Amino acid sequence: MSRLTQRPTLNLEVSIKLTESEVRALDALSGYGADAFLKVFYAQMGRHYMEPHESGLRSLFDTIRTELPPIMKRMRAAKQAFSLADPVVRSRSDHDALISRITSEHSQAAHSIKGVV
Repeated sequence: MSRLTQRPTLNLEVSIKLTESEVRALDALSGYGADAFLKVFYAQMGRHYMEPHESGLRSLFDTIRTELPPIMKRMRAAKQAFSLADPVVRSRSDHDALISRITSEHSQAAHSIKGVV
């Protein structure tokens, strides 16, 4: 009897790029939860096609409900930042100079506070 056993496995991962409207649609689709979705799906479409994939659907909905909200939050924040009435756009050199000045002022303020304390 062989002491080595072969058990090949296959792992499939798929990356998908979605538009904003597709992300919103996916969020809305999963928003009611897997149980509500499956109840309506089974009532309207039957169990034959979806039932073998029910655990995968539940996992997908869990992933969507945990992964999409932070992404959507960042998207809303970016949209808000770009929709300011008077947005400020700086060149790289202006940005670096501003950061350097702020860092220097912070360092000087910290040094001044140490002298007072």
